Amino acid sequence: MDIFRQTFGNNDDSFIRIPGAFSEEPPADVNGGAENRSNGTNEPTRSDSTRFKSVLRFLFQAPLIVLYYLLNFIIRSSRLLKPLLRFHGFYQRKHNRLLDHSSQLNRLLESLQNESQVVTPSEANGNADDGSNSENTNNSQSSEVQFSFGSLYNPENGMFSKGIMQNSYTELLDTCSEQVKFGVIYLHDPLLDNHMDYVNKILCSEIFVNMIRKYQVLLWYGDVTTSEGLQVSNALKIRQYPLLGIISLKAERKIELIARVEGSISNNKPQDLETIFSKNYPRLIQLRQQRQNIEMQRLIKQQQDSRYQDSLRRDQQRDTERLEEIQREQRAQEHKRLEKEWLLWRKGQLKPEPSSEKDASKVAIRLEDGQRLVRKFDASLPTEEIYAFVDLHLHGLLDSEESTQLVEQPNNFQHQYGFKLITPVPRRELEPSTIISEVSGIYPSGNIVMERLNE
Repeated sequence: MDIFRQTFGNNDDSFIRIPGAFSEEPPADVNGGAENRSNGTNEPTRSDSTRFKSVLRFLFQAPLIVLYYLLNFIIRSSRLLKPLLRFHGFYQRKHNRLLDHSSQLNRLLESLQNESQVVTPSEANGNADDGSNSENTNNSQSSEVQFSFGSLYNPENGMFSKGIMQNSYTELLDTCSEQVKFGVIYLHDPLLDNHMDYVNKILCSEIFVNMIRKYQVLLWYGDVTTSEGLQVSNALKIRQYPLLGIISLKAERKIELIARVEGSISNNKPQDLETIFSKNYPRLIQLRQQRQNIEMQRLIKQQQDSRYQDSLRRDQQRDTERLEEIQREQRAQEHKRLEKEWLLWRKGQLKPEPSSEKDASKVAIRLEDGQRLVRKFDASLPTEEIYAFVDLHLHGLLDSEESTQLVEQPNNFQHQYGFKLITPVPRRELEPSTIISEVSGIYPSGNIVMERLNE
């Protein structure tokens, strides 16, 4: 507040700071008249200077004051929001933990491992309610080995950590249904006074471990103080804790709770669990064999279907190849027919051999089999005339008696000669469109060699 007073208040020396105080009057002076006259003349100048200093002080101090109070407000607001953020983060982390079944199981196993202790067989047998059988039980189990909780259920290197201990109740049901195995449920209540009796004297006992190994049992342990444990407890209608339950597959995809032990450890007898396992195990083996038979039949049927599909595919491929072969033969026959028609038509168009030497070219043609043909051709005709002559000779149509008068040129048929004619010196292939008189190698006379084209 002093800053506001200094900034906005009067800077006169007569400012009263304490309520009830009185301002002091200036001392009287003998030469008061003269001094009053001199003070009266300087009063306006002093007032202007004081006002100017006040304005400057306000301009420099006001932004700093606003910034100070703004920062102070921000700091106080952040301090008020920090507990709310922490509160929100706590419930967010708790919500994430509740959804993580693996973390819930690991916390439960870690807690049980820290609280568990190795119990000797004599201590475990001393809590039996039946006094007459306590001595016999002690003698029968005097050689029993008690395991530590960590050696059995440690998530990293425990005996039951991989493939046996399930992360959630739903995973236990699915695995029991898929693998056709027993499942053991243990619901732990940490609020009970003797909540570690089941852990120390049953879950870590040699009898229990041997039963788990013998019957290939799957395990799931839950805490009733968690949401999942409470849901399972309500679904199974548990009245007392702890609970040790056995589930089994009774029909296809139908799992039931076949036995339960609730409440005090005195209600549990290892012989009863062994009896339950041995009684229901044949039924479980039968269901497992049925499922294996069904799976085997499915595989056999799948293999049969696969072989049938392969055979059908081969048959279809053979039919397709046969059809293509038939179509190729038909096309080849049609081509031969059209080619023969064209050759007959071309025979009718073949010019006769000129009688005079004038404007005639005498050509000797050597075929690929060594045969030599000699004929005269009109020099004004294209060399295609020589090609047609050779082709007609190769097909044996030159001396054929087949009539060519009524034969017309086939439509949509383009004849291709299967050979080429070459002049040996100089070696040059004859183009069918070239005029005979323009080829110096055969006009007025010359030799031609026939060569087959590579098909």
